[in-house]
Amino acid sequence: MGLNSTELQEARDYFKQLLLPFTSSFTIFHNYVYVFLCVVGVFANISIVVVLIRPAMRKSPFNLFLVVIALCDASLMGTYLAYKHVELCHPWYFSFPWAIYTKFYAIFSVFVHSCSLWLTVNMAILRFLVLYRGSRSETRIPQCNGFGAAYIAIILAFLIACIGCLPIFIRYRIIEGEAGAVPDLCLVGKYADKWEPTDMIRFYGLSQPLWWNCDFERINYWMAALILKLIPCLLLTIFMTLLVRMLIEARERRSRLCGGMGNGNSQAERTTAMLTGIVAIFLITELPQGVLTFAAGASPRLTFLTLQLNNVFDLLSLINSAVNFVLCALMSHVFRREFLLTFSMCCPQSSENHSGAPINKTSNRSILSTFSNIAKPKTSKKNGFLPVPTNCPDDKNTVQLAMN
Repeated sequence: MGLNSTELQEARDYFKQLLLPFTSSFTIFHNYVYVFLCVVGVFANISIVVVLIRPAMRKSPFNLFLVVIALCDASLMGTYLAYKHVELCHPWYFSFPWAIYTKFYAIFSVFVHSCSLWLTVNMAILRFLVLYRGSRSETRIPQCNGFGAAYIAIILAFLIACIGCLPIFIRYRIIEGEAGAVPDLCLVGKYADKWEPTDMIRFYGLSQPLWWNCDFERINYWMAALILKLIPCLLLTIFMTLLVRMLIEARERRSRLCGGMGNGNSQAERTTAMLTGIVAIFLITELPQGVLTFAAGASPRLTFLTLQLNNVFDLLSLINSAVNFVLCALMSHVFRREFLLTFSMCCPQSSENHSGAPINKTSNRSILSTFSNIAKPKTSKKNGFLPVPTNCPDDKNTVQLAMN
């Protein structure tokens, strides 16, 4: 990193002592929370995939984004859970297969998380283009509300993530250490019963290639910060702001035309709140990492600050990966209905059938079914959207595309 050994040790010791009270307490908290987040998050994202591939949900190309994002997030949390469970002094920790997995995780985790971020950004851009095109009578923007545009946007997200991860793909190599005795801390710690004082081990670890120098390391930091963090944050903020603005304008225009009548306001408000929540969570979890990573590329001493905050950044990334299910469940009555229909064997059955019409039952409805009926606004059987008064113009191009 362009520093001599004395400067490296001074920087390492300074940030370690500076953050020791915080990191010690947070590590204990993190060790309990990450297990819960990973287990719940994996099943939550799998349930998103199961629900969104139902026939009623496959009609929207935007649900395709959510399916791919859920797969990325589930794979990230699953691999992270396995990686964190093999600690120092675990018998697997010193094996060559574990070194291979560590290298795989170091590359795969960054790549799939980056794909998830860019998929979110491209989905926001595509949704904005759809609404913008629908609100204009004449425009040169091509048709974007189809699966063809969704496939292109998804492929483009993976390509951008690949470009941003290029330095990471070539940054690691496995090194083999000399055989030696088991470290003393392994003889008294959690895995003391797995080792004998006479045991010999050979340590395998990760290192940079021999040709890797400070310039490559800076390029790695700056590409990761800009392409994988800061630029997605900027683009998502811009297009989500424009999207929310269009929804608010459409709601106000609709209210004026309807003379205050209609039920579209509540749905538009829920959609606006969901989009605002996505941006807020995205910025809270990703922006600090991007800023600090970019700063570390300019000032190598800050690298040791990022190392001390690894658990914090990991937890923020896990929260970002696990929150999609909560947003879908809170903001989309269609998702809630399809979720109840899909998992009716383990959840009380919804009181609506596949088309949204009520099911006549003689048995008492459960609390969950009753809550589902209260939370869901009535929809039109004709098109599945909120009913419009007969004396009110139907602004389909804006309302339907926004709420799809």
